[in-house]
Amino acid sequence: MEFGPLAELKAKARGEKSQTFDFLGLTHFCSRTRDGRRFRMKRVTARKKFKAKLRVFKEWLKKSRTLPTPELMKIAAAKLRGHIAYYGVTDNSEGIHRFAYEVRLLLFKWLNRRGKRGYMSWEKFRKLLARFPMPRPTIMVNLFVSK
Repeated sequence: MEFGPLAELKAKARGEKSQTFDFLGLTHFCSRTRDGRRFRMKRVTARKKFKAKLRVFKEWLKKSRTLPTPELMKIAAAKLRGHIAYYGVTDNSEGIHRFAYEVRLLLFKWLNRRGKRGYMSWEKFRKLLARFPMPRPTIMVNLFVSK
């Protein structure tokens, strides 16, 4: 497999994209630094893992939607915190923001299916999130520490 600064240039010369590979739930790909001068390997959450993690969260939510709201929100926040801690590496901020967004959508959907007391509007859901906050998606590990 071709990978690295020369592989990127060779693929460009052929009119192709450079190769990528998945390792530890992240897709690694060839790129450049912000100024475009130097080669840099970047990482994003692998699509397969992203979908699998969302599916697992959805299944857990299906089973646990009858839990008291404070407990449900506490566990959901812990699950999201764990995802951010693992996938929150340099260059993957879009992936963890997208996952946090999808988790909020699933919470909204399943909390609306809980009973006959009525529909939960987005305004009510925002108030619920203010009372039981979800962790902010942030990069936890900087893989390129400059000295």
